[in-house]
Amino acid sequence: MTYIMRLFQSFDYFFNAFTGLPRAAAYILLATCLLPKNVARAADTAAKPQPDLLVFANGDKLTGKLDHEAGGVVFFASDNAGMVQVPWAKLRELHTQKPFAVIENGILVHRKKSNLDVPVGNIAIDGDTLTVDTAQGPQQVPVKNVEYLVDQATFVKNVQHSQKLTQGITGSITAGASLVYSTQNSESVNSAVTLARGVPAVAWLPARERTLLNFSNSYGRITEPGTPTVKTNILHGGLEEDEYFSPRFYVLEQSMFDHNFSQGLDLQQLYGVGLGYTVLKSPQQELDVTAVVDYTKQQFAATVTGPATSINLIGSSFGDTYMRKFNKSIVFNEAAVFNPAWNTPADYTANISADATISVFKNFGFTIGAIDSYLNDPPAGFKANSVQFTTGLTYTLP
Repeated sequence: MTYIMRLFQSFDYFFNAFTGLPRAAAYILLATCLLPKNVARAADTAAKPQPDLLVFANGDKLTGKLDHEAGGVVFFASDNAGMVQVPWAKLRELHTQKPFAVIENGILVHRKKSNLDVPVGNIAIDGDTLTVDTAQGPQQVPVKNVEYLVDQATFVKNVQHSQKLTQGITGSITAGASLVYSTQNSESVNSAVTLARGVPAVAWLPARERTLLNFSNSYGRITEPGTPTVKTNILHGGLEEDEYFSPRFYVLEQSMFDHNFSQGLDLQQLYGVGLGYTVLKSPQQELDVTAVVDYTKQQFAATVTGPATSINLIGSSFGDTYMRKFNKSIVFNEAAVFNPAWNTPADYTANISADATISVFKNFGFTIGAIDSYLNDPPAGFKANSVQFTTGLTYTLP
């Protein structure tokens, strides 16, 4: 205390000597210079949130922010390592500074309801046990039973509010090209767009609606002076609307359009309604199977042996779509459909496609794929089978 009094007396002496102002003014000026900095520093310290803590099974620690957990994988935004993905088996402890909703396996989250069976609060994981600090008190959940961890703000937003038209859209855009100019000039381009919009926009709420849109194009041309031009032109477009009446069963309406110059097919139109079932569904994979009753109209180009023709078919479509996410950011997609005709059994068709996308940088990746289209009764002079192999750069929507 004596030291502090001497400090103020010295300040008072020098202030009066240089400024001539009274002692009260000196103290006011001193407080004005020092107090705001201390108050601001204290406010910044109080406002800055403490980081979440993640401890690996080997004892290594990361600080940062828990983003979410899905299907047994924790997504943690580290202060130094960026976004890391940690399976439950490699995690010893996890402590958060903000509340999360804990959704267990088999629990259905309902919109516009209180969802009392979903505990919400700050979480702490120690070994195989997760503790939720809820308003009613701590609640423990086995880690193996946890399917999703969702921050409280996101949980409330999706449960209590309606989804905007632009929300819930996922998909990818792929493009590739090959150009050769020599004695023969060769040009080939391919592109594909795959979009899906789910309602709701999150996987932890039961699906109600889904819209699927896809388009692909493969065009090629080989020219040489004095010889006929060789051309390839294959187009495909599809639209599907799904309406769920249970978490896995849905009614669907679909339309598809195809053009294949290599098979003499000017245009094939398909319109159908049917049922779908989600056999497998998790953040890592999904398998859907469908059965559709449809109407198909095929229009074939004129050939040297005959005029243009048109065929109307009533039939069915049986198909599947499969998605699988592997480690190192590899995504595999497969789709197949078999379309028998009831009124003309010989005019059946089948299509199968498969591709794999390898992540390269952020949302960009490299895709390699194959498409096999089979037309059982093409015009004379055309092969029934059409096979494409494609590569390209892919951008995945965030």
